[in-house]
Amino acid sequence: MNYSLATDSPFNTALLSPEGRAVYRIDTYLSSFTTTVKKVGGGQSEMEIGRVVWQSGRPGTAVVHGHEIYVNKSSFFSSSRTFTALNGQSYKWTFNEGSALMASNDSRQAPVATYTPATRSNPGLLHITPHGLTITGDVILSFVCVEGERRHTMRKSLR
Repeated sequence: MNYSLATDSPFNTALLSPEGRAVYRIDTYLSSFTTTVKKVGGGQSEMEIGRVVWQSGRPGTAVVHGHEIYVNKSSFFSSSRTFTALNGQSYKWTFNEGSALMASNDSRQAPVATYTPATRSNPGLLHITPHGLTITGDVILSFVCVEGERRHTMRKSLR
């Protein structure tokens, strides 16, 4: 399933279906350092599927369907991030020049999702493979964590 980002921000955007319909909405509230992800229903009703609580100097903690997941660095010098999804499986996000790949963190390294950043002519694209459709909430919340952290680090380095 392909979701395009309505705006080039993991903090405040909508994830759009290929038909252009908002399927998820992502909003960040600076007063509480919290990002919420809501699934948009057919009648534009919304149901929260999770939230990220941002912590200064540490990766965010994501709460998906009431369960906490921690997105951590794979190792001290690594840019990749790992977490255990609600299904008990470990996953890893790796990065390459702005693009990202989420795969199972085992010997199979089965692809779960990819993120392609926006260009002048194309919006950012989050692609969830069939393997990842069973944990869509985990994929989206962990994407918000890792991409939000990556962008925050990039902004700090430009100062």
